[in-house]
Amino acid sequence: MKHFCTACFAFVAIFCAANLRAAEPRAEVLFDGHDLKKWVVMHEGEWKIEEGVLVGRNGTNWSTNPEKSGSWLRTAKEYKDFVLELDYAINERGNSGIFIRAGTEKNPAFTGYEMQIAPDYGKPATIKSTGALYDVVAATKNMSKPAGEWNHARIEAHGQNIKVWLNGEQIIDYKADRRETGYIGLQNHDTRSVVKFRNIRVAPWSEKAP
Repeated sequence: MKHFCTACFAFVAIFCAANLRAAEPRAEVLFDGHDLKKWVVMHEGEWKIEEGVLVGRNGTNWSTNPEKSGSWLRTAKEYKDFVLELDYAINERGNSGIFIRAGTEKNPAFTGYEMQIAPDYGKPATIKSTGALYDVVAATKNMSKPAGEWNHARIEAHGQNIKVWLNGEQIIDYKADRRETGYIGLQNHDTRSVVKFRNIRVAPWSEKAP
């Protein structure tokens, strides 16, 4: 009887664990190192896949004018509540960003939000430094690594709340007031900038998200 009960408990534990895993949101791979089937190029700029890494060069027409857009890469579909994770690296003179819930009209940094990417290791955090929601709110601290090194970013969007982690530390917890649905995007800023991305994946937002 004792062995039977032990076996029953083991079966129940395995069954519950399997169902718990099934209930957890599954991440969608947005870039697998092979193609850009899930992306759309906006306003030119050069995007190439080199040794499994997405590389943006020769960006065009970027300005701080909210009415105009420069070159960027957007997802083929829109996302509402999500958890986005990716790795990026930026060159010494580079400039880039990650767009959150952006629209295709006007400047995506202002239709949605832009998490700024810059080669500003060791510098004070501002509303235009790495990790900031560009021109809106500064990160609590600048967690960027030196130019050329890989950084890991995690962005959560849930309702009007946006949270950002950079290299393992939470740096943004912001109550937003812009659109709640839009495209995820990657900025290709100018001819001096070379930005690299890899391991791009997104999952539906969940309280169970790690």
